Amino acid sequence: MMKTIKLKSLALVNFKGIANMEIDFSDRETWITGDNGTGKTTVFDSFLWLLFGKDSTWRSDNNFNIKTLDDKGNPILHLEHSVTGILDVDGKEVKLSRSYVEVWAKPRNRAEEVLKNHKTEFAVNGVKMGTKSEYDEVVSSIIDESVFKLITDPYYFAALKPDVQKSILFDMAGNVSDEDVAKTKPEYAELLDRLTGRTLEQYAKEMAAKKKAINDELKVIPSQIDTANRLMPEAEDWAALESEIAAKKKAVADIDAQIADKSQINENEYKRKSELQKELNDKRLALAKRQADIKGEAMKDVNAKTLDLQKKEYEIRSLADSIQRWQERRQNINLNIAAINDDLAAMRAEYRKINAETLEYPQGAFVCPTCHRPLEIDDIEEKQREMQANFNADKAKRLEKNKNDGKAKKQRMDELTKEVDDLSLKIKTSEQQVGVMKEDYETMKSQIPQAPDTDAMIRNDATCVGLENDIAELANQMGMEFKPADTTELESGKAVLQDALQELYKRLANREQISRIHKEIEELEDRRRANNVALAELERIEDLAFNFQKDKDAELTRRINGLFKVVSFTFTREQLNGNEKLACICTVNGTPYPDVNTAGKVNAGVDIINAICKAKGVCAPLFIDNRERVNSIIPTVSQIINLKVSTDKQLTIKSVM
Repeated sequence: MMKTIKLKSLALVNFKGIANMEIDFSDRETWITGDNGTGKTTVFDSFLWLLFGKDSTWRSDNNFNIKTLDDKGNPILHLEHSVTGILDVDGKEVKLSRSYVEVWAKPRNRAEEVLKNHKTEFAVNGVKMGTKSEYDEVVSSIIDESVFKLITDPYYFAALKPDVQKSILFDMAGNVSDEDVAKTKPEYAELLDRLTGRTLEQYAKEMAAKKKAINDELKVIPSQIDTANRLMPEAEDWAALESEIAAKKKAVADIDAQIADKSQINENEYKRKSELQKELNDKRLALAKRQADIKGEAMKDVNAKTLDLQKKEYEIRSLADSIQRWQERRQNINLNIAAINDDLAAMRAEYRKINAETLEYPQGAFVCPTCHRPLEIDDIEEKQREMQANFNADKAKRLEKNKNDGKAKKQRMDELTKEVDDLSLKIKTSEQQVGVMKEDYETMKSQIPQAPDTDAMIRNDATCVGLENDIAELANQMGMEFKPADTTELESGKAVLQDALQELYKRLANREQISRIHKEIEELEDRRRANNVALAELERIEDLAFNFQKDKDAELTRRINGLFKVVSFTFTREQLNGNEKLACICTVNGTPYPDVNTAGKVNAGVDIINAICKAKGVCAPLFIDNRERVNSIIPTVSQIINLKVSTDKQLTIKSVM
C-alpha cells in the first residue's frame, strides 16, 4: 500500500520578502502563477525550509537569506519569520511549524538592546519541540529527505551523476544474481571462480592495480635495456688477448728465474755470515764462562769468610734494632705509670673530701609542701633520720666506688711496673750480648785473606787465550766486505711487465661483463614478454568482467525499462578508442534526455517520479517549475503544484479539483 502525502496549506510570515500569505492547495492540482520575482519559487523554498531547513537548490538556511530586506538590501529587524504547513499523511493531518527568531539582549551600561543572535523554533501539531533533532525525527517519520528530493522535483533525478542514477534504478528493479548471469555463458563460470566472495567492482579494482603495476614495470624495462647497452664495453679479439697475456706471464717467469739465481748467491753469503755470527757468540759465551770459573775458584775462601762476616753484621744490627724498640716501649710505659700515679693522688684527695662530708638540711625541709606549716617534732625527727640514712648510704656508695677504682688503677700500675723491670733486664742482657758480638765481628774481619789477582790468572790461562784468538779470527771474517748481487734492472723490467698484464686483465674482464650484460638484457626481455602475457590475460579477464557486467546490466535494463512509460535507460556508451565504458543514459521516446524540450524533460521526470513512488511506496507533492512551457502532464499519483510565469503582478493561486 502506497503512503500518500499531500500539502493542504502553507502560511508564510515575513519569509523572503512575502510579508503574509496563506495558500490552500487542492488534493489534485494547484496553479501558482505570477510575473517573474513575485514569489513563485519562494513558495517552493518555504515548503522545503519548513521540512528540512533548505531552499529549492538544497542550500541550508545558513547559505540563503530568509529575512525580509528593505530598499537598501538590509534585513528588517524586529520581525519574526515563520512557515506553517498542514500535511495530509494517509488521511491524517499533521501541522508543522518552523520559526526564525531574533535574540535581543541589553548590554551592561547601555539603554538600547542589540541583536545578539538568531534561533530556530519548531512545533508539531501546536506543540513546541525541545530540539531540532526531535523535529527532524518527526519529519523523517513522514518522509526521508533523500526520497523527498527524488519524488518532488521532476528535474532532480536527471541532474544526478550517472553512477548514482544507475544505483537508484538497480535498487528499484531488484537484484540480478551473478549466478543467474553466469548460467547464460560458459566462460562466465571462470569469472565467478576468480571472484571468490569479492564483488565484481572489488575484483575490477584489483585487476586495475595489477595492470598498473605491470604497465609501470613495462615502462621502465626499455630504459633499463638501453642503459645496459650503453654500459656494455666494446668486444675484442679475446684469443689474441689471452695469447698476449700468456707471453707476458712467461716473460715475468723468466725474470723471476734470473732474480732467483742472483738471490741464491746473496742467500748463501747471508747464511755463511749467520753461521759465523753464531760461532762468534758461542766463543764469547764460553770465554765469559771460563773467566767466571777462574774468578769463582780464586775467590772461594775470601767470599765464604766475607759472607760469614756479613751474617754477623746482620745479627748485630737486628739485635740493636730490638734493643731500641724495647727502650721506646719502656719509655711509653713509664709515662703511663706517671699518669696513673697522678690519677691515684687525685682519687685519694677525692676520698678524703667525700669522707669529710656532713649532712646539711636545706631551707624549708621541715615545712609541709601542701599547707606550708612547720612539721610536728616527731615528723621532723623521722624525716631527719630518713635524710641521714639516705645521706650515709650515698656517701658509702661513692667511697666504695672511689676505693674500687683506686684498686684497679693500682693493680694496672703494678702490672706496668713489672713489665718495665722485665724490659730493663732484657735490654741490659742484650746490650752485653751486642758487645760480645762486636768483638767476634772484629776478629772475623781480621781473618779474611787478601783477594788474589784474577786478571793475571785469566791472562795466563791457556783456555782463555785460545778462545780470545778464535774470537779475533771470527770477528775478522765477519768484517770482510760482501757486495750483494744487483737485481734492480730485473725488478724494474718485471714491474713494467706486471703493469702491462694488469691492463690486459682489465680488458679481458670486459668479456665477462659483456656476457653478464647480455644475460641481464635477456632477463629483461623475458620479463617484458612475461608482463605482456600477464597483461593480455588481465585484459582478457577484464573484458570478460565487462561483458559479464553488460549482460547483467542488460537484464537489469529490461527490468528497469519495464518500470517506465516515457523514458528508457541504457548503460553502455561507445568510446572513440573502440572500447566500451559503462554509463547510465536516459532517453525520452528514443531521444537523449539532454536533447528534448522542456515539456519532454518534465514528463520524463514525472515518469521517473511515478516509478520511484511505486518502488518506494510513497508519493508527495510534485512541484513543477516553468509550467507555462508544458501543455500537458502525463498521469501521476502525486499531488501537482504548478509554478507558472504570467503577467500577473501578484501571485495568483488556482486550485483544480
